[in-house]
Amino acid sequence: MLRSLDRRSNGSDRFAWMSEPVRPIRLIRGVFALAFLIVVMTSSLRAQEIVDQILTLVNDEVVTRTDLLWSIAMDSRAPSPAGPVGPDLLRQKLDVMIDERLISQEAGRIPASDITQDEVDKKRADLIKSFRSEAEFRQRVGSVGLTPQRIDELIRQRIVIDRFVDFRFRSFVLVTEQEIQRYYDETFAPEIRAKGQVPPPPEQKLDSAGTTVHDRIRELLRVQKINDELDRYLTSLRQRADVVQLAEP
Repeated sequence: MLRSLDRRSNGSDRFAWMSEPVRPIRLIRGVFALAFLIVVMTSSLRAQEIVDQILTLVNDEVVTRTDLLWSIAMDSRAPSPAGPVGPDLLRQKLDVMIDERLISQEAGRIPASDITQDEVDKKRADLIKSFRSEAEFRQRVGSVGLTPQRIDELIRQRIVIDRFVDFRFRSFVLVTEQEIQRYYDETFAPEIRAKGQVPPPPEQKLDSAGTTVHDRIRELLRVQKINDELDRYLTSLRQRADVVQLAEP
């Protein structure tokens, strides 16, 4: 992903924080939307005395502080949301969530097959495995009020994003043999020698599945290319999007 997105796996948090002056008409529009949402939320949630903070509108789609806490809770690399959460982490998560909203909106324009329960179950199992234990996962999501139903809903959103990235980028990224050899000669082997070790040959197997050094380098270069393309694409989306920040996270 997430850079997971997960790019989230390795790069999801690598996007630089972007902000731009809000044009007056966008500000008026954002304030009107905020006032309307506050009225709706106040009337519908007054009995439960639930208060949430609307942070940003992404093409009129709301991102709240609770959304950020949910994202932190489901990220095994992030600190527990049960304790104090620093503003820097919240800003990073907000930045990532803006990108995720933009990709999700683009994905919604393309017809896609239904997400099966098997896909959700597998994604959930993979997510739980990224934590030290299932108990830790349950404690984190419980601390921010995430129910099993809501978790599955967020997982479905992640699957939609992953499918779009696969369709839009992964299917068209190619890594040549020349690029693999250049990386081995100029980066991989020198790094191994700097540690006082002998670099393994490209054909050497690294695990029981038969993955070789060559395979690992190819996948690394592939991920780098995908992330580069995704960064350029998100820059273009942000330039065309109507992103209105209403409050600091």
